[in-house]
Amino acid sequence: MRAARFLVTLGVLMAALLASAQVPTSGTYRIQVEDVLQVKVYKEVEVAQQLQVLPDGNITAPFVGLVRAAGRTCEELRQELADLYKKVLLIKEPIVSVEVITIRRIHASAGGAVAKPGVFEVRPGETVLDLLQYGGGTFMDGRAELKRAYLRHKASREVVPIDLQALLVKGDMSQNYVIQDGDELVVPEENRNRIIVDGVVRTPTVVPYREPMRVLEAVNSAGGAVDDRSKFSKVQVIREITGRPGSYISIECDLVAFKNKGDAKQNIMLEPGDIVYVPDTGNLRLDKIGALANFVFILDRFGINFLGLTRR
Repeated sequence: MRAARFLVTLGVLMAALLASAQVPTSGTYRIQVEDVLQVKVYKEVEVAQQLQVLPDGNITAPFVGLVRAAGRTCEELRQELADLYKKVLLIKEPIVSVEVITIRRIHASAGGAVAKPGVFEVRPGETVLDLLQYGGGTFMDGRAELKRAYLRHKASREVVPIDLQALLVKGDMSQNYVIQDGDELVVPEENRNRIIVDGVVRTPTVVPYREPMRVLEAVNSAGGAVDDRSKFSKVQVIREITGRPGSYISIECDLVAFKNKGDAKQNIMLEPGDIVYVPDTGNLRLDKIGALANFVFILDRFGINFLGLTRR
């Protein structure tokens, strides 16, 4: 019997702790739209009410009407209400209390190479690790590109690169950002362990990346040049910029100089996900490269736009 009572008591205490964890206790907390406030005035029972912060950021306080609440601390709102009740109700020194009893619901999503992609309700202060846990964690078969994960903020559309490998394996908590309302955590699925070879080559193709792999080897894998139409002096390697999903640089390689003069620096080392483009006029067809990138890397699936290329 005592054991049963202990378990019941423990359950009640745990429930209370969980409930209290959802309500901010810090005096620096800024009231938000949809928060529910408890407003009281000592010895003025008719004033005591629970008020939800309206979409415009105001509350409808008893006897005084609309009062700005969103963006203020409880103490700042309490002081204004005390002044208003002093004037309206003619209370000499009104003792006003303002308390947040329910915080607004915050939602964020996890997608890509996670076990259970979806939208989840999160509590203020929860982090990337919490959101990842709601999503069931990442794929365990090696398809999750942990180093290329990112967090996209809804309000600003800012993309924040996250190295999940450093976070999960090395415990680098600098990557464990606090989740904001509407955030989207994306863990890309591995689809970069390949090289695209396109342009004026005999057989445009996608070849598996093998380390080490250089430009000429990739071109030869596509059948090599097409007679005199391939401009080997202007071969382009298109590479995504680390930490900037959807942004690329163009590295120009002069394979003529490599073949005729032995200039080894022109036959650069490739990286997984590179696109090798052999032009016929020296003009890079950005539209085609953009389409290839969107198709192979599924950039548009995550709302990342092709932002163009910068020659290096």
